[in-house]
Amino acid sequence: MGAKSTESARRLGEYLVESDVLRNEQIGMLLDEQRENAAVGVQSRFGEIAVRKGWVDADQVTQALSSQAQEEIDRTDAGQVLLALGWISEAQLDEARRRCAHSSEPLEESIAELRLCSPDKLRVAGILATIRSATAMRRISGSSFSPYNIMELIVGEQTSIAIREDALCSCSQCWSNVFALALNAMPARYVSDHGRILDFYRRFRDEYGSLARERVKASLLQVRNNPKASCWSRFSAEILSGREGDSQVHEVVVRVSARHVHLSADALARLFGPGVALTKLKDLFQPGQFAANEMVSLVGPHGKIEKVRILGPVRSLTQVEISGTDQFALGIQAPVRESGKIEGTPGITLRGPAGELVLTQGVIRALRHIHMLPADADRIGVKNGAHVSVRLMGDRATIVEGVVVRATPTSALEMHIDTDEANAAGVPAESTGQILTPMMAV
Repeated sequence: MGAKSTESARRLGEYLVESDVLRNEQIGMLLDEQRENAAVGVQSRFGEIAVRKGWVDADQVTQALSSQAQEEIDRTDAGQVLLALGWISEAQLDEARRRCAHSSEPLEESIAELRLCSPDKLRVAGILATIRSATAMRRISGSSFSPYNIMELIVGEQTSIAIREDALCSCSQCWSNVFALALNAMPARYVSDHGRILDFYRRFRDEYGSLARERVKASLLQVRNNPKASCWSRFSAEILSGREGDSQVHEVVVRVSARHVHLSADALARLFGPGVALTKLKDLFQPGQFAANEMVSLVGPHGKIEKVRILGPVRSLTQVEISGTDQFALGIQAPVRESGKIEGTPGITLRGPAGELVLTQGVIRALRHIHMLPADADRIGVKNGAHVSVRLMGDRATIVEGVVVRATPTSALEMHIDTDEANAAGVPAESTGQILTPMMAV
């Protein structure tokens, strides 16, 4: 499986012919020599043979490999993988691409928003697309492939499905325990030719899918019967101190809030023109709020960030919410604040299609917070303005403190963190957190 296929050699040859570096008859001669070498156990690269014969130079081969890789990367994304696996149709992929072109959101996000396939299948497609893209890049340098155990994908997919169906704790520790136990009980199936990884995934998924489900169910039962060993951290310090019965754990949806802008009516008119209204791209989870199609550029002292989404509806004050990483790119220092508390914060220049707006204040890094109804607050035992600890269910499980509660009659139960916090804890765009015993009330 480690050798280059004839199909790959032909593709490289086609690039060299299209570049007027080689002739068609030379391609045939090079392929014949490559096959003769393989027959006696000598693996040789197509480009190496051409260079050795003096028909091309190394720079020309490198350029052809680069063009080949870039074309492969351009056509290798999660959408193409989903299509190749038969999980979405061409019409559905076209629909997702049209949405991307209109909204500038990533293709995988468009597929998820349109609910064209399950999150588990989208995750698998994303991994396969990444492996194929990395393989294409390796061809430029001629480096060897790293073996990959296809069984990790198959067992991981079955683990996510089984945990969801069985309602087992979905924290990263429980998931990892089920996954590891099941994977240890499965035969390893390594693949070195990443260019054919889709073929191998289909083959081994058909051969071992049933066995993987059986092993995962057995592992899930083992983890469920030993919850303290597998999920001690979900109860924070209470378990370590022997007071696990005092802990109150309540689940909450956690969503990553990327950089965005809230505009006042005057600011909207200045940036987009008089009489212009925000147009809805998609509704957000919080009632009445939406992501708008309109975007602006943020211009700071040392840099600019383009295509920053506006969230609607318009507000009484203009506010810009960025991450800690963003502030370095822009050259400003934004404090961590609750939304709306912009006194003493730095300003920035907003640039829209109809003009610019210079803000003297209004740039913050949003304090992590939880929206909830008053009834939710009563159930959890907190009040509006209280601070709680929340365990984030990422692949680097983290307990964050000082999460402010926003309990209002127009809210839905949802926690917001910024991209830096999500990356640090390994939290995806949407996850589940656990609200622990309240720290304090203010």
